[in-house]
Amino acid sequence: MRTGGSSWKAGDPQAGPVIRSDRPVWPLALATMLVAVMVTAAALAPPPGWLGRPALLVTDGPLAPAHALALGLALALVARGVLLRRRAAWYGLVLLVLLDLLTALAGGGAAWRAPLLAAVLACLWLERGRFPVRPHPERVRAAAKAGALLVVVAVAGSLLFGGVSVRSVGQVAGGLGATGAPMDGASWLPDVLGLAGAAGLLLLVVMLLAPDPAPPPGDEVERRRVAGLVAHPGSDTLAPFALRRDKAYVFSADGRAAIGYRVLFGVAVAGGDPVGDPASHADVVRSFLAQCRKTGWRPAVLGAGDGLLPVWGSLRSIGVGDEVIVRPGEFSLSGRQMRNVRQAVKRTVNAGVTTHIVPERELDPRLRERLLDVASRSLGGAAERGFAMSLDELLTGHHPGAVVAVAYDEDKEPIAFQRYVTAGEGISLDAMRRAPGGPNGVNERLIVEMVEYAADRGHGVVSLNFAAFRALLDAEERSVLQKAGHRALHLLDPWIAAESLYLFDKKFRPSYKPRSVAFRSWFDVPWLAAALLTLEFGRTRPARRAAEHVTEPVRRLSRL
Repeated sequence: MRTGGSSWKAGDPQAGPVIRSDRPVWPLALATMLVAVMVTAAALAPPPGWLGRPALLVTDGPLAPAHALALGLALALVARGVLLRRRAAWYGLVLLVLLDLLTALAGGGAAWRAPLLAAVLACLWLERGRFPVRPHPERVRAAAKAGALLVVVAVAGSLLFGGVSVRSVGQVAGGLGATGAPMDGASWLPDVLGLAGAAGLLLLVVMLLAPDPAPPPGDEVERRRVAGLVAHPGSDTLAPFALRRDKAYVFSADGRAAIGYRVLFGVAVAGGDPVGDPASHADVVRSFLAQCRKTGWRPAVLGAGDGLLPVWGSLRSIGVGDEVIVRPGEFSLSGRQMRNVRQAVKRTVNAGVTTHIVPERELDPRLRERLLDVASRSLGGAAERGFAMSLDELLTGHHPGAVVAVAYDEDKEPIAFQRYVTAGEGISLDAMRRAPGGPNGVNERLIVEMVEYAADRGHGVVSLNFAAFRALLDAEERSVLQKAGHRALHLLDPWIAAESLYLFDKKFRPSYKPRSVAFRSWFDVPWLAAALLTLEFGRTRPARRAAEHVTEPVRRLSRL
C-alpha cells in the first residue's frame, strides 16, 4: 500500500471525499509496536528485570503477565491499524495516552511522565487527518454491545461474590492494570474476570479495526448503466461478466467507465479490467482504490490484462494463466493441425447432430426448460460456479443480450448448448453444457459454428475459456518445483478441470491473452486466496426467473 506522497480522488459520490496522505504513518505504527513489545517483555522478565524500566514509560506499574500479554497483543493490532490508517486505531491510541496522562496527573503513577504523555497526545491530535478509514457504524454498534456486555458481566460477578472494589472491577473489565491480588469472596474471581476482560479487549479492538462489511449488489439501474458500458467497443472480453447480479459497482467521474467487484473476507475483488471507455479507465481505477482506502478493504483484481496493469499503480501482480482467444478472420479447419477438430465435427454430422443459434431473448419456454435440464445433468446436479469469466442467471432472462448455440440429436432433442455474450470487439463464451452420453465432438462443433457466426457479423474475437497456469502445463522442461506443481494440477483436475480444459482449447490453435491477479501486499495473500477460492468455487446466488427482460447491452450480439 502507499503510505505517503499520494493523493486519491474518488470520482464517484460513493467513493467519498478526497483522501490525502501527505506523510507516511509507519513511524507511528513502529512506535506503537515498540510499546507493545516493551509492555509484553517487561511482564515476562524476572523482577525487577531491566526490561521493566522502559515499560514504566507507558504504564504506572508492573502488570500481571496475562494482562500484559493481552495489552501487548491489542497494541500490536492497533499498530497494524495505524499502518492501514484506521481512524479507530487513532482513537485507541488517544484514549490510552489520555488515560495514562490522567493517572499520572492524579498521582497514580510517576508524575514525571505527564509532560511526555501530554506531548504525545498533542502530536496524535495534530496527525488525526492521516487516518481517514473510519469504522463502519455496524462495527461500532457491535463493539458497543460487546463492551456493554463485558462491563455487565464484570460488575455482576463482582457483586455476586462481594468485597470487590470499584477500582478492581474497572481493572478486570478492561483487562488492564490488575495485579492479580486475591479479592474477598472468591480468590479465583480476579483471574476469571481478568481473562474475560482481556478477551473482551481484544474482541473490541478486532471489531473496531475490521474493514467495512460487503456492500449490497448493484441495483437494476446501475446494471443498466454497466450494460451500456459493456457494449462500448473499447471494453475488454471479460466485460460482460461485470453484469453478474452479485457485483457492486464503482463508476468514473464522467460515468463512462465502471468496475464490478465483490467483497469477501475484507478483500474487494474486481473482476477483470474496467468496462467502458478506455480513456476513463485510469479514473475509475483511482475511484476503486479510493473506495477501498475509505472502507478498509484490501483491493485486488482477478483476471487483470497485462495492458492495464500499469494503471493499477502500486498493486503487485502474479500471472495465473491465459484467456483463450480465437480470431474468426484467421480461423480455418484446414491443415494437419486442425485434424482433431475436423474429425470431431465430422463425427457429430455422421451421428445426425444438428445445430441452431438463437438469441436468448427468443428462446421459447419449452426449449428453455429442456436446456436447463441439459445444464443440470451436465453438472450432475451441482450448482453453477465461477466469477471472473462466468455470468450468473443461466437462461433466466436476466441477460437477454446473450446468444445461445444449441445442438440437437437425430430425434431433435437438445443434447448440448453454449451461451455467448457481447464483449467489446467480439464475443465471449459464458457457459458450455453437454448432456452425459451425448456424442463426442458436440462442444467442438458448437465452437466452430460460433466462430463462423461471429465472422459473418464482423466480430473480431471469440473468447473461449481460461487456461489456468498454461505456461506450466505447456512447458516441455520443468524444474523440480514446476514438476510438483504440474503433478498437483493433474491430481486436482477432476475437481478444477485445469489440465483437461487446457488440452481441449489447445485443439483450436488459439492465441492467448495473459491474465493476472493483482493485489496490494504479500501480507494480503491469505485473505486473497480465501476470497478467490470462494468466488471461483463457491455456490453462486440462486437463479431467479426475470419477470421481463432486463439488463441488455445497447449493441446486441446478433445485431438484428
